[in-house]
Amino acid sequence: MALFAVAVSAVARPAAAGSITRTSDPVVLTGAQIPTLLNANPLYVVGFRWTGTAWVQIPIQIDERAVVNFGKIYNNPNATFYGSQVGLVNKLVYTSAATFTGADPNALFDSNDELVFMGRDTGLAAPSGSRPAQTQAGSGVRIRVTDPLVANSIGYVYLFRKTAGSTLQPGAGKKYVNYAFTLLSGDYKTTYQLTSGPNLENSTLTGASYRRHFSDRWLSDEIRITLPSATNVDILDRHKALFAPGFCGRSEDTFDIPSPGASVEGAFVINKNGPVRAIRSYVGANSGPSAQRTHIFYDRREDIRSDLRVHSIGSILDFMDYSPAANGMRYRNSLNHAGVIVDGTPDTIAAGNPTWEQLAGVQGTVTHVGIISSSFAYTAAGYYYDDSTPATTQCTGDAFAYGSSGSWITSTLPCTDPGLGCTANFASTRVVYYDGPGGTATTAAARRSQAVSPLQAAAFVHT
Repeated sequence: MALFAVAVSAVARPAAAGSITRTSDPVVLTGAQIPTLLNANPLYVVGFRWTGTAWVQIPIQIDERAVVNFGKIYNNPNATFYGSQVGLVNKLVYTSAATFTGADPNALFDSNDELVFMGRDTGLAAPSGSRPAQTQAGSGVRIRVTDPLVANSIGYVYLFRKTAGSTLQPGAGKKYVNYAFTLLSGDYKTTYQLTSGPNLENSTLTGASYRRHFSDRWLSDEIRITLPSATNVDILDRHKALFAPGFCGRSEDTFDIPSPGASVEGAFVINKNGPVRAIRSYVGANSGPSAQRTHIFYDRREDIRSDLRVHSIGSILDFMDYSPAANGMRYRNSLNHAGVIVDGTPDTIAAGNPTWEQLAGVQGTVTHVGIISSSFAYTAAGYYYDDSTPATTQCTGDAFAYGSSGSWITSTLPCTDPGLGCTANFASTRVVYYDGPGGTATTAAARRSQAVSPLQAAAFVHT
């Protein structure tokens, strides 16, 4: 497949792996999908693959979730911002004892918790009656994984409860990602300014193929492709949020820092550094105090989910503004396969609402796939702007527009804020793949197929 011409050498396939060939994509199951492991201690659940002759432990991760009132996340059940009562908002979120969200009230593996492992860690079908050392007899669960994009692709992972006194750990001694949440003021619960700001950070995420950096809650300001074949330069100026190009009244900066006469509010839901994935989730965007963004980092992929939750607004623009270090890369999307060179010189491309975007060059390849969930109809268009001396005001970041690109909802959005009593909903997910140089329209289309057709899994008792 052409997809795997991009940075395939960066991934070693496990010995005696199953036929699941996706190296960047996870398998995620809820506790409800693995009923025989319900009420297990998450620290006692371990995963293995079978090579045909032996058991090999693989890293797994359980992330606990619960329905949490947003007044708790703000450490103020009566908090009201811009007329929105966050105490009216109750949502299923990842839990954390390190924030005011708090730990899951049920510390065991319950039905809405998630268990995750990487598709590339699957193996062969194991013989009946076989189990790894230090695991409990009769506790085995066989997870059958299939790829809907590849006929007859099957891989297996086996989950067990470990025995008392076992030295096995769920992470299997592996660390696929390393997320360091570093709040410059100190401890989150004692120093974070929930109703002012800024709250400066020096937070980093390092995976197998990329590095990310955050300087405040909404301030995402670094992307480096770190594969040996790439140049390892920072190609991102900002991940930006505006109502429209050149309209600076609301932006990722105003979400973090109060403007004169206005307030700012925000809080973290969770910052988790796990063996398989890391999670960064936060709330608060000016008059959308329950607006939420969640980053889920895998070692070669990042999922960015944005839940709007705000009063009616006229439009919204979500885009990546790249830095001068992206000069020479080629921008293409699903409507413009040939693409244009990012060089600070304006280009005209075919208009429309693309299903994927890609930036590729010696710096590496970044492919974006957009997925929107909405309870109402809307109008969307792609946004692209490449100009080193832009006439349009650059509200945040540097003074340039290098390959600025993303999605623009151009129609009026109704109220989506439960804190105002509204029931409409709108959420967007940006799935980002980080690969080495050499990305093409073919690889981008394949990445989109993967993002919208996730690996499928089913659980069976292993006897």
